[in-house]
Amino acid sequence: MLIGITTPDFFEEEIHQILFWLENGIDILHIRKPNASEKEVEDLITSIPISYHNKITLHQYHHLVERFDLGGVHFRESDRRSTDKDVFNYWIEKKVRISSSVHDFDELSYLPNKFDYLFLSPVFDSISKEGYQANSSILKKMKENIISSQKIIALGGISPQTILSLKGSSFKGVALLGYLWATSSDQLISKAEQLLSSWKTIDLLP
Repeated sequence: MLIGITTPDFFEEEIHQILFWLENGIDILHIRKPNASEKEVEDLITSIPISYHNKITLHQYHHLVERFDLGGVHFRESDRRSTDKDVFNYWIEKKVRISSSVHDFDELSYLPNKFDYLFLSPVFDSISKEGYQANSSILKKMKENIISSQKIIALGGISPQTILSLKGSSFKGVALLGYLWATSSDQLISKAEQLLSSWKTIDLLP
C-alpha cells in the first residue's frame, strides 16, 4: 500500500500534483493541513474529482468525510488517546477507513484492532522536517517480530532508496510526504517511475 500525505501548507501546483499521484500509484491520499480553515479544506476536496473521493482520508474536520462521501478519517496520536471508543465504532459502522499514528513500537500491542492501518514513525530521517531523525529501533523490531494483528505503515523519510531497506519487515505499506511533492510538476514523472520501480522490488503485502 502506497499512501501519500499532503504538505501542511498549500502550494501553487498542488491540485495538479495530487491528481498526478492519484493516477500514478498512490492508493490513499491523506489531507493533512493543520493550519487550514474548514473552507480551505473544502475547496481542496471539491477540486478533486468525485471518482477519487474514496481514496481520500482527512486528518481534521472529520464531519466533511460524510458530506463529501470520502474514504477515511485519521486520528493523531494525541487525539486517539482522548477519543471515546464510540467514535471509532461510529466510523466503523459507516464503513469508513480509520487510521492513526504511533511513535513507539511497543505501543502496538496495546492498541485495539479497530484501525485499518497505523502509521509507525520515524523509520528513517525525515525528508520534510529538518532535524527529525529516525528511531533506528523501529525498523530493527519490525524485522525481528511478525506483526499480523495490525496493518503497520512505515512513515518518515520514505523514498525509493529507503523503501529497499524495508524488505523482510512486518510493514504492509509506506506513507510518503517529503518525497512526493516537487517544486515543478515536470519532475513528477521521473519521481513516480523511481518510486514504483523500487516498490515492486520488495515483498510488502498490500
